[in-house]
Amino acid sequence: MKRLLLLIPVIAIIGCGLFGSEDFFPLKVGNIWKYEGTAKQDTTTVGTVTAKMEITGTDQIGGKDVFVSVANMTFIALNPPDTTDVIDTSYIKEAKDTILSYSTKTDSTPEITALLPLKKDLTWTQIAGGDTMHYKVLLQENVTVPAKEYKKCWKIQVIHNSDSGTPTYAWYADGTGLVKRSWEETSGTTTITILLQLTEATIK
Repeated sequence: MKRLLLLIPVIAIIGCGLFGSEDFFPLKVGNIWKYEGTAKQDTTTVGTVTAKMEITGTDQIGGKDVFVSVANMTFIALNPPDTTDVIDTSYIKEAKDTILSYSTKTDSTPEITALLPLKKDLTWTQIAGGDTMHYKVLLQENVTVPAKEYKKCWKIQVIHNSDSGTPTYAWYADGTGLVKRSWEETSGTTTITILLQLTEATIK
């Protein structure tokens, strides 16, 4: 479940309205996002995923204010039955046209989680540990998830070198943030496709 762990800080990319009236990364204490998803092998459902992310407060790193985000994720495998729970706290900082994320309060170098404003073909690269992540903003499209239909969502592709170039895709809606995410988990010759979708959002 390596990619579940990688997903946590991505769920926590909730930034702020740094580019005009558009706000694809709304950030305020009390904001809550809830997600549900499925894990499939080909067309067979082999598990379910639920996740919740909440901005619980503020703190400081290096004398600068950061927002505290707490993410909870549960993956339930169906056969054989198994449950994996992941709880993670990260710290988000706004810095002009960049959203930065700290895994811990002692991090000296934050990850670049977003460059703003989002626009087609915008790219950036992030090195974290032994992994290099390549981000690219692909296009805008309408997305329907259990919460509702969202217009003109930005679709972002992320490629992790540690996953042999397998892409992850995320869709962000104006005024809401992350509404959908899809990625693959591979174990041996088995590939599982996971789709996570927004079911409910409380945006202050």
